[in-house]
This record gives sequence, C-alpha cells and structure tokens, in this order.
Amino acid sequence: MQITSLNNKNLQNNSVLALGFGKSGNDYYSTKQKVVVGATTALGVAASCALLAKGAGYSLAPKKMFKNLQNSYLSKVKYDVKEVIAIGAGSCLGGLAGGYLIDKNKVNRKAKNREALMHFGNISIPILTVGVLVDKVFEKSGPIQKAVAGLTGVVAGIFLANIVMNKICNVLFQDKSNERGVELTDLPAHMDDAVVATGLIFPKSKFIHFLGRIIPLALMVAGNEVGTKTIE
Repeated sequence: MQITSLNNKNLQNNSVLALGFGKSGNDYYSTKQKVVVGATTALGVAASCALLAKGAGYSLAPKKMFKNLQNSYLSKVKYDVKEVIAIGAGSCLGGLAGGYLIDKNKVNRKAKNREALMHFGNISIPILTVGVLVDKVFEKSGPIQKAVAGLTGVVAGIFLANIVMNKICNVLFQDKSNERGVELTDLPAHMDDAVVATGLIFPKSKFIHFLGRIIPLALMVAGNEVGTKTIE
C-alpha cells in the first residue's frame, strides 16, 4: 500500500508538470544559485529604497546616511501605497535579473517572467484596495469601521489580484495552462498590507511604525520566488 501511494503521488506530480504548471526551484537550483537570486533581489529592493529616499529629500551619501541611523529614511519613512509598490517592483525586477543570470533555459525564463508579473500584481492590487477603502471610502469613519475595511481590503485584494493577474498573464503569454491560485509564498508580501492598513487607522502608533521596518524584508520573498521559478 505504501509503494502504491508513493507511485500515485509521483504520477500526480508528473501530471501537474506535464500540464505546464510551474514550481518554485527550491530543489532545482544550487545553494550558490539561490544566493545569486537573493543578492540581486536585495539590490533591487535597495535601489527602490534609494530612489524613494532621494525623492523624499534624503541624502544618499554613505557618510550622511550612516551618521545618524535614527533619522535615516528607513527609520523615518511611513510606508504607504507608493512605497510598497515601488519596493515590490524592485524586488520582482531584482529577482528576475538573478533568475536570468542563473538560468538560460527559455522555458524557465518565461515562467519567471510570468511569476514576476503575478507577484507584482499580488503586491500592488491588495495595497491599492486597502488604500482606497481605508484612506478614501472610510476616511471619516471610526477605528472599528476602518479596521473592518482594512481587513476586507486585504482579503479581497489578495483574491482579486490573483484573478486579475492570471487573466492578464494568460493574454500576454497566450497560455492558460500556467494559471495558479494563491500560494503560501504570496502571503509575506501581504504583511505590508496589514501594516499599512493598521497605520492608516492608527497613524500615531509607534509600534505600527516599528513593525513597518520589516516591509522591505517581507517583500524580498517575492523576488526570490520570481528568480527561482521553473517549469521543469
């Protein structure tokens, strides 16, 4: 019975791959290759943060940046829709660049391209939904109403993003076989939705501001998933 169960499982896995569904390259790539993707993802996030800092009037001179870390951009920034989308884009582009460096397989690169768009949509659409509901529709409501609106925005945005991005990718790549549902690796990117939503509800909370410092790290998960995405 155990052997039969194992064979059935392998058969199911092979059938899934035969249909063209991609998978994360956790077992496909070496540790060295994953480090490359991690490094390019970090560079992408750092570049986005640098552009945001420059736009906010902060100096990018290392001497000034590290002289007073408590007053640096990363310490002071209040993450909102613009910041999350910009950092998410940097993560996805950085991960994609790393994926191209470690893998010249055209089929795998196509899978990475699609995953980059999926993750960017999964980052952008929920945070836009939260921003509209909490900061616009329920702007004059109380904390409880805003909290409900924020939670609704996060949950609805996650599934809306998945549906919309699958349809967009189906058109762009002319292939419906690679549609995918919401995955566990999509969830870290939604930590920013919860933090931003809570920040909009309690704008003066120091604890929420402190939690926001993890947003760039959480968004790096998307880039790593993009860079290690495969079809084979």
